[in-house]
Amino acid sequence: MNQSVPLWATLLALVVTLLGTMLIVTLGVYLQNRSIERAVDMLRVEIGGVRSEINTVRGEIDTVPAEFKQLLAEFELRTTKLFLELTHRVERLEEARGLVRTS
Repeated sequence: MNQSVPLWATLLALVVTLLGTMLIVTLGVYLQNRSIERAVDMLRVEIGGVRSEINTVRGEIDTVPAEFKQLLAEFELRTTKLFLELTHRVERLEEARGLVRTS
């Protein structure tokens, strides 16, 4: 005599396996989300510290003497002029050698 397994027992095993797999995946996703949330919270704290440092530096910059600010502005002007001159030289070399800019 051959005894066959009822259809409901076969389907029940499949459903239980599916539910177990879903439970494990859901638990894994939950744990991963918690670790990501902790990492984001740590980054927020670090960003807050950096912001406070930036505000401190801004306060220190405001106390820099006007003479230094003037020297810094002159240096920036000279650097900009040198950069523009260098750009112009490169363009002349490209034209002289027949090079074509792609950008």
